[in-house]
Amino acid sequence: MKNTLLTTIALFTALTLGGCGDEGVPGTSHSDSDSGNELLAYVPADTPYVVANLEPVPEKVLDAFLTRLQPVLDAMQSQLTSARGVLESQQDFPDDPGARFAQALLQEFDGKLSRPGLESMGFDLRSKRVLYGMGAFPVIRVGLSDSQALRSTVTRILESAQITAPEQNFQGVSFWRVSDEGHPGVSAGLYISIFDDHLAITVFPTTAEAELLPAFLGLELPQNGNALAMLKQLNDSNDYTGYGTGILDVRKLADQFISPDSIAGRAMAESGGFDPNTISQECVTEIHSIIAHTPRMTVGVKELSESAVAIQYRLETPSTLSSQLMGLVSRIPAANTATDRILELAFGMRFGPVREFLREKANAIVNEPYKCELLAELNTSAVEALQQIDQPMPPFLNNFRGFRVSLSEMSINTYSVPENARGFLAVDVEQPQMFVGMAQMFLPDLSTLAISPGEPPVQLPESLIPVPGLITFAAMTDSAIGLSMGQGEELGLTDFLERKAGPEGTFLSASYDMATYLEYSGKFDDYHTGGDDTEDGGYPELGKIQHAAMQAMQQMADRSDSSMRFTPAGLVIENRMTFK
Repeated sequence: MKNTLLTTIALFTALTLGGCGDEGVPGTSHSDSDSGNELLAYVPADTPYVVANLEPVPEKVLDAFLTRLQPVLDAMQSQLTSARGVLESQQDFPDDPGARFAQALLQEFDGKLSRPGLESMGFDLRSKRVLYGMGAFPVIRVGLSDSQALRSTVTRILESAQITAPEQNFQGVSFWRVSDEGHPGVSAGLYISIFDDHLAITVFPTTAEAELLPAFLGLELPQNGNALAMLKQLNDSNDYTGYGTGILDVRKLADQFISPDSIAGRAMAESGGFDPNTISQECVTEIHSIIAHTPRMTVGVKELSESAVAIQYRLETPSTLSSQLMGLVSRIPAANTATDRILELAFGMRFGPVREFLREKANAIVNEPYKCELLAELNTSAVEALQQIDQPMPPFLNNFRGFRVSLSEMSINTYSVPENARGFLAVDVEQPQMFVGMAQMFLPDLSTLAISPGEPPVQLPESLIPVPGLITFAAMTDSAIGLSMGQGEELGLTDFLERKAGPEGTFLSASYDMATYLEYSGKFDDYHTGGDDTEDGGYPELGKIQHAAMQAMQQMADRSDSSMRFTPAGLVIENRMTFK
């Protein structure tokens, strides 16, 4: 059996995509009273990572998202026939298994890009799902509505694509294996099994089949699996919902690649690449010491409703490091999320303390270099960083505390260059008057302006404004200097500068109109591609599908609110998206 790696990846992507439903909307096919996920019984206790849903998404939420996504599905459907024709017209189509598979996949999905269509193939958009690691190797399990229908779907795709992957049997459990046996080194295998209630997919070296296949096929279940308890505890402690929760143990994952006894370690050694047997115990100890600074990452859905999805990420750090990181943050106003402006952005960091923090960390490595040869580059980087840090720093940077942006309008030309704007800009500094004084030394036109804390905004000379005709005012408080752009915007400048400080530890916050962002990014892409939709690897119809989907997304997108903050427990990243 000989297949290309492209075929393997394409099959893997196709099957997992079909079981995903709506992004960020995990669910289960069982009753809304369920508070678990029986697929977690397959997860080993020592897994490096696991992501799963414990509760089903409410039917009304799923319907709301499907209604919004229908224009996207319709746009994709309108291009499927054309895309199939283009693929078949390629000169190398008969000899390219990747192209044949793509054509078979498009043929199978043609007319089925809807909830009833996907369910007719065996998928359940409210299914229970879990992603976890058998060692380093990922396993995906997705609940099904009709396992026999999916089995028929897979068979049709493989036969249409002329891919030889006969269904196999191991101790009474059937599965498919698709591997690139002609590839030099250790062959990677894509394993697919359709159970009565769910679909299972994994990728691992074919040489590890004897060790991993029984667990993948459910013939050997973990004796002390605790994934369900871990996820429930995480939901309780972080106020996550049951719609999606995940844990990544960084040390456990790293150990899979640096341990000669792990399956991943043996596979790497057998492939002729990196051999973990060459790593000394000193190396292992030093790698573990680095990982100890960020040992675990978690993620959870904080909110899932008909109009919003909110997700939180946590990168855990030791309390000593957390305290240091919190000390680097400036307490400045955060982005206003209760706004209809196209962009609100705030960044607050004290450059002086950041410089000292980096000097301390670089000095620690320089004074006690890593002895592990794999970490030699970190030693070199520390020396170079220390040389840069010790360079004289402009007084302004020691004075800097942050900057803020609030825009209600921005126009860009065909060259993606701003032509006009309305809104506010602000720089938060320790000594605003010193900052203005330095600016007046370099810009003589500023010397006549009387800008003082508490005074009304003053209009800036047109000679200082790079955009012709843009009316700009400046004002100052005891901790910030700000500009207003656009006629009448100066009336709100003082209030913008005097906003209350955001939550402690927040160093980055943003709120923006997603439809406007997609419009601007589309113009930017058009400028760089010349509006050519054919830059997609030779399949222009696929580019048309993407373009149509982006247009439909603009119709449903509302706002995105994000923040990053340091807490006593580590870094917390939050994102909330709303939809029309």
